[in-house]
Amino acid sequence: MFKKAIEKHPVLTVLLFMAVTLTPMMAMRDYSPSNELRYLSIADEALSDGNIFAFTNQGEHYADKPPLYFWLIMLCKLLFGKHSMFVLSLFSFIPACVIIAIMDKWITAALPGCFNAEERAGAALLAATCGLFLGMSVFLRMDMLMCMWIVLALWTFWKMDNGIGNIKVQHWLLPLYIFLALFTKGPVGLLAPPLAISVYLICDRRPKDIFKYLGIKTWGLIAGLCLVWFTGVWFDGGKEYLNNLLFHQTVGRAVNSFHHKAPLWQYCILIWEVMSPWCLLTVPCAVLALCGKAEKKPLKVEKFFALTVITIFLMLSCFSSKLAIYLAPVFPFLAYCFPVVVKRRCWNGWFGVALAIPALLFIIIGAAALIVSLVCIIFKSVPELINYPFLRSPMILLAGLIGIAGGAIALHSLAKYKGQWEKPVKAMAMSLLLFIFAVSFEMPRINDFVGYGNLCKLIPEGNDVYTLSVHRPENMDVYLGRDIYDFGKDAESFLMIAPKKGSLVVSISFLSKNPEVMEYLEGLDFEFCGNYAIYNLDLEETSKSKIKINKVTKKSRKDS
Repeated sequence: MFKKAIEKHPVLTVLLFMAVTLTPMMAMRDYSPSNELRYLSIADEALSDGNIFAFTNQGEHYADKPPLYFWLIMLCKLLFGKHSMFVLSLFSFIPACVIIAIMDKWITAALPGCFNAEERAGAALLAATCGLFLGMSVFLRMDMLMCMWIVLALWTFWKMDNGIGNIKVQHWLLPLYIFLALFTKGPVGLLAPPLAISVYLICDRRPKDIFKYLGIKTWGLIAGLCLVWFTGVWFDGGKEYLNNLLFHQTVGRAVNSFHHKAPLWQYCILIWEVMSPWCLLTVPCAVLALCGKAEKKPLKVEKFFALTVITIFLMLSCFSSKLAIYLAPVFPFLAYCFPVVVKRRCWNGWFGVALAIPALLFIIIGAAALIVSLVCIIFKSVPELINYPFLRSPMILLAGLIGIAGGAIALHSLAKYKGQWEKPVKAMAMSLLLFIFAVSFEMPRINDFVGYGNLCKLIPEGNDVYTLSVHRPENMDVYLGRDIYDFGKDAESFLMIAPKKGSLVVSISFLSKNPEVMEYLEGLDFEFCGNYAIYNLDLEETSKSKIKINKVTKKSRKDS
């Protein structure tokens, strides 16, 4: 049945398989404190204060990101009355599906009849399971949404350049998609499509055509939409916020970043990590796609994909601020460059090795999960001893078996079906998605180590909340609905103030390094949740301290 579905609707079948296997994760996962919980907190403040274009985080201006993604979060809160992880995850998952569908349509339109249904399904699974692309499909970030607009912009240019579809409509869609990419994440969305288009046309010896696609109409529409946006920002946040948005958060980050600063060559290392487990297949194809003998010159679409990857990669490398996830715009083109390269250059031994290595890793990782789970099931004290009780679950055991099976089937396919790359890719990609599906059912317990949802359930309603050595504790206000008193890692201040009522959240590792804090808390009721302990403070009256407590309020705390 699955085979027949792939034959009739290869990409739709892959996307439905993704939806089934990733839904439990999207439904049961907790929000991460670093970004996801912060975005929800910002949206809550915007709804509370009536802001539309200018946002705040704990009372301080937050001009890091444009408003589109926050509008989506705010809209969901208004519609459902609360933040829903599953619904918000769809703003990452649906763009991922759109990207895969467009890329499939792109290669089949550029090379009609060259790819059979199984190859198309294999390419879709390869793109879907590239390490960071898979993570971006379920995590709450605006990168996947921006990536979708970039892919749509470049696909629109391709159709215009090749006379496909309604050219007049596409002349308006191109600048609209570029603006939406900007409006989702920032300058990368504005720069990536025009740069990729320009480099391609220059390399194709058509530099004059740049103004045909990126002329007055394109830039005029983008400028007009930006003018409306910036006017809204000025009315909502004032001149200071507008200056922060236009200069501090753009030029500042690009030239001399105050966050995530890294050397020029950083992405040359990160690209191999973010494209795992397919990095040995996909990364070299960006170069191979531009190489070929006279009788086997690079195909037009192959050349465009490769130049897009290289252009965006070099552009991002020139920026001071660097994170692995910033490479998102290159993922689709790098993934889909591979099947086109194989189609032109034919199969060789290197491709076989590049698939055999991840297949072996699947077996090793699956075996490790299997052994760990068996040990924890047989010796019931082990999970508590290492503080990971979820390892005792049969679902972890099942996940290990799935990993082993996926790697073994891939190796068998490599040996039996030489040159048919789609078979081992399908075996590993499907096993990876099924691995996630199995582990997802343990998310309620794994969430102790992911976010603060389970932790906040242990805090009595109405209690003042104090934190010691907790990462971004201010965003707990999403769950608690009140401000947090944060001491950072200052044990001395905590002991001098000695709060006598309320709840204390403290990291276990911090307690082990500060015996004086442990002594102060001796005899108090407490509970563990992941890497933290929650103490119920019930102490005698202590002398007042002159040290001012660091209260995390919406008017006093700066975004860390």
